[in-house]
Amino acid sequence: MTKLQFKNFGLLGIIFLCLSCDPPHSITFINSSDSELKVKLKIDTTITNYDLNYIENKNADSIVFNIKEKDTAQLNFGIGTWSDSEIRKHVNSFREIDIENADFRKVLKSKRKMVEFLTKHREGGIGWKTKITIEIE
Repeated sequence: MTKLQFKNFGLLGIIFLCLSCDPPHSITFINSSDSELKVKLKIDTTITNYDLNYIENKNADSIVFNIKEKDTAQLNFGIGTWSDSEIRKHVNSFREIDIENADFRKVLKSKRKMVEFLTKHREGGIGWKTKITIEIE
């Protein structure tokens, strides 16, 4: 590779990096326990949130996952990252988060606690927090 080709390749890489689109962001529930895990997100139906368009029944007041032992479920929220404002925006759509199995139960009712919980479980690459992973053992 000549010096000119190497410079062009590097310049092309920088352009792609600067023009890249937002990555997909999601919430993943991992059930590492030996019992079924139930996750219930109660929706505030008075709030319009177009990112919650994955709900099969648009009039539903909750999203429920029954996750078998050693299995995973995921909610996809389109493209973007889990910034503090993005988490607050989605939490504003929830009335309650309820996570339970045979040995464990966690109920989050206040917006503040939901934001703290989701922020604590944020993860991703350098500068990009694209996933919220909640593992129940």
